Amino acid sequence: MTPHQRFQHDERVELLPPRKDKTTDELYIREKDVQRVFPGATLFKVNGVVLYYLEDENEEEYEPKRIGYYPDDVIEVVIPVLALTPTTPPADLSGRIMAQTGRRNFGPPTPMVLSTEGVEFLMSNLSLRPYPVHPSTLARSATYSLERSTPSLPSSSTAIARQIVSTIRPMAALSAIATDITHIQQQITQSTDQQSAHHQQLLEQLVQLLKEQAASKRRDEQLLREQSESKLREEQILAKQQETVDRLTVAQQHIEAILVQNYELHEYPIPRLFVILPDAYERWDPRNFMTERFRLFFLCECGDHCNPSTGSRTTSGQLAIAAADSSTCVSVRNSIHLANHDGYELSRPTEFFDRYGPYVLGMLRILKHCLAVAAVAAPAVALAESGVKDAMDGVKSISERTIMAVDMSIDFLEQKLDKNAAGEGISETKAASPEEDMFSGLAALEGADLRRLDTFLRKKDADKILGNLYRITTEAGHVKWVCLHHYRQVYRETAMASFLQCVETNGGKYDAQIGKVTITLKSSIAAKDFFSRLSTQAPAVTGLRVTLDWSFGSADLAMLVDKIAQSNICDFELDLQETPEQTPIPSLMRPGKGRYHSLLGLLSNTKIKHLAFVGVCFIGPRTSSLPKSHRLSLIQSFQYGMINGFDDTRLAEIISLCPGLVDVKLGAIPYGSHNIPKVDRALASLSNLKILHRYYLYDDRNVEIKDSTAPYGTVALRELMDLGMAYPTGGPTGLLEAAIQRSAATLEVLILLSETYRRFLDLAQICDMPLSTTHISGLPFLRLTHLELFVDMTADSLDLMALLLPSLSLIHLGVDEDTCSLLSKVSLVSLRSLCVRNVENAFLEPFYHRVLSSSTSCQIQKLRLHKVATSQGLANILSELPLRRMHLSDSKGENVLEMVLPRLNLSQLQVLIVDYHKFSPEMEAVLASRSTEFTDEFVLQLAHENKLKTGEAETLNPRKTQGTLKRLPRNRIRISLIISSTTISSSPRFPVHDPKLHGQVVYELNLLRHRQEFSNNSCDYQLEKPKFKANQSNGQKPGNLPSQFRFATFSGDF
Repeated sequence: MTPHQRFQHDERVELLPPRKDKTTDELYIREKDVQRVFPGATLFKVNGVVLYYLEDENEEEYEPKRIGYYPDDVIEVVIPVLALTPTTPPADLSGRIMAQTGRRNFGPPTPMVLSTEGVEFLMSNLSLRPYPVHPSTLARSATYSLERSTPSLPSSSTAIARQIVSTIRPMAALSAIATDITHIQQQITQSTDQQSAHHQQLLEQLVQLLKEQAASKRRDEQLLREQSESKLREEQILAKQQETVDRLTVAQQHIEAILVQNYELHEYPIPRLFVILPDAYERWDPRNFMTERFRLFFLCECGDHCNPSTGSRTTSGQLAIAAADSSTCVSVRNSIHLANHDGYELSRPTEFFDRYGPYVLGMLRILKHCLAVAAVAAPAVALAESGVKDAMDGVKSISERTIMAVDMSIDFLEQKLDKNAAGEGISETKAASPEEDMFSGLAALEGADLRRLDTFLRKKDADKILGNLYRITTEAGHVKWVCLHHYRQVYRETAMASFLQCVETNGGKYDAQIGKVTITLKSSIAAKDFFSRLSTQAPAVTGLRVTLDWSFGSADLAMLVDKIAQSNICDFELDLQETPEQTPIPSLMRPGKGRYHSLLGLLSNTKIKHLAFVGVCFIGPRTSSLPKSHRLSLIQSFQYGMINGFDDTRLAEIISLCPGLVDVKLGAIPYGSHNIPKVDRALASLSNLKILHRYYLYDDRNVEIKDSTAPYGTVALRELMDLGMAYPTGGPTGLLEAAIQRSAATLEVLILLSETYRRFLDLAQICDMPLSTTHISGLPFLRLTHLELFVDMTADSLDLMALLLPSLSLIHLGVDEDTCSLLSKVSLVSLRSLCVRNVENAFLEPFYHRVLSSSTSCQIQKLRLHKVATSQGLANILSELPLRRMHLSDSKGENVLEMVLPRLNLSQLQVLIVDYHKFSPEMEAVLASRSTEFTDEFVLQLAHENKLKTGEAETLNPRKTQGTLKRLPRNRIRISLIISSTTISSSPRFPVHDPKLHGQVVYELNLLRHRQEFSNNSCDYQLEKPKFKANQSNGQKPGNLPSQFRFATFSGDF
């Protein structure tokens, strides 16, 4: 039964359910609940005892008031009399009634007059509730009515009157009460009607007011929207007007002459003019040379070519500097000066001066001459005083301090170098005539010397600031590195504003330091707009890497070739995103010149020096033969991706039309394709060839190469990469050995990988084995900076390389199980990148110990280990080396990552690459717990072996934006495609690809160092010939090579 409490008033009993306190679970009844049943109830008793209201812990009564729960008792409700009679007549009315009733003799009836106060009281107490009647009230009313209706009687009739009154008193009282009740009800009804009408009127007024307010709000909002739209239209009109003005401005400022560039863009990837000054010349003491510190400062190569108002510009590759006896003062801003940069501290000054001493001495003499001739000179920040009273006094003081530092450096170098070495650097400048070229006697540094320069700097130029210098080209095409002020003088920023806006709109990027644009165009309209602006508004753009990402036609390619010819582009890379599988056979059989024939027009462009075709398939069948009378091309660098046997004739024609080729990079031939003997013969005709990269140009199954073929050219090379090595090696008939032999004195990069192992590579036949390295001037390979040997070599060849390595300033080294003995000989001072594959731990432990115990700190920044077993030595060096990039692939053992990740040095790590399928949540938790040690650039790349479909990379990375103690944030992890094979690449950079490519297999052979990179950020070369698993989605057969190759200059990453 439901709990309840019984309440009683007179004979009335009511049952009320109790409430429960949410805190104490105590049952109680609210006073308001009782008053709803017994109006006016204010007092409660149980067995005659008055009950108190319940109180809280502060002895305060609850609100609303509470009554205790007595389930076994009946609570008596006490209601005051006033509560039962809500309408009480005024005192004067009550008094008159009592007076009339108390009379014994009845006189004439006196009319009852209610005062105004009484009427107001009655009206104020009108209620819709039934009028309560008390027995006493009935008695009084009866008496009152009788007295009012009965006239005065004589005293003799008193007894009769009393008898009559006693008879009629009940009926009269009831009649009077009924009359009063009716009257009161009428008043109540009338008052209620009046109040309802008034309330209804007020409600209608309120509703009408709310409607008017809502309408007013809507009008205000509409007005604000119209004002906002009007403002937006005005802004759009102003923007269009401004864009029109900008285009007119760019058109008016169109450069009259077209700049001509040459191969110096590749040969001088960094500023070539620099000097060495003491770090603190005030305390300079030549007797304590070993304790002194030196800084390298780059020079701004400004001259007349930096002055747009000059009528005649420099037409030679040297700086036009006025002589000391010239009557005209050389302007400061067009005179050679130190770059506005703090400079770079040298780490090994003795070795540096031995290598660059004569050149530095010559540059110091030139700088001294310029400072003496010029009115003022802009010095390095390191030599500037922080407080000067005015600009002229400060410049004068700085110039004097700079000259003093230059004099000290010249005196020191002249004492250190003998007269012959100093004479080879530069001739005396004292007798120089005003017209004499200051550089005529100075031997220019070559590309290899510049790339090796960074190995001597203590603080690396990680951000590639390059002394705050920018690269420009003169009218004659010569490369100059100038400061920002002179750069802006040559190429005004306003002239390119509209073009750069177009580049940004299409999602492209512009590198102002090298003047190169990288962009992807997605429609014919976007392409027409971009190339139109390129040819008219971008004279400073000299490099372009463009991807056509739509179904283009031959007309689009013709437009592209025409606009490129009207621009200043000298470095052009075209990506058509085609693959052999996607190329329809009918398109190869169409009559006419072919879809791609217009691309051959690029060969006639006299400004293009570097040409690369990426994602261009079957160029042979889709172009027509070039006429024999075709003008020779001036292209010096040519790159082509996937080669088919049908392309042999056309590619041979292209190479033959470019006799000045210095750089040739050719991609792979698919399995089962024909060979390219015509291309081989064309390569043999190149007399200027310096760089040759051959990426699996022959299927190594059934290839027979004639000894008379010269696939490596006939001249000395500077870079040689050969993957696959299908040509004969070993013995006197070895074509590869012959190419290496004639290039031994010039090779800087040697990359070899063989899968055939037909014969051992014999490099020892190149020269007689020296007894020692005391006199190394006659030894081969002294210029090597990058070496990877993934080949079988003869024992004598290994002994030769082991003898040479300590003397080489190698930047990158790659070894495998056959050449791992070289690890014990390589110099750790200059080494920045290392790749080790499939080497047993017994051969690696000595190298680990050597790295940890070396007196000079190891500077390796990039490391890739493939099929390397876990060991304590590996964990120790990974905890010590401040690596920037680390790649662990196919590691031996089950606990490699468990041992490495907790100890891995994260202080400078930017990229960590591990196998996707070997990375567990427990390993991620280890990295997440060390998230405070991450650099801002740190990214974990999980290398996935299968071809990723569109959106699959996001599916495989179901991480949230915010990381936890056990999970890394989404931006710290990237799912990337990695090409796996039994022959694994040595390159930690390749083959990781961005999943944004939507699974398209795109190869990036980053084999050429970027023009603005120092050599210590050297490339780590990809030597892998991938073997794919069957992929039913694209019909690719097992063993097929990737469908597309992308060649790109090295950007400083893996």
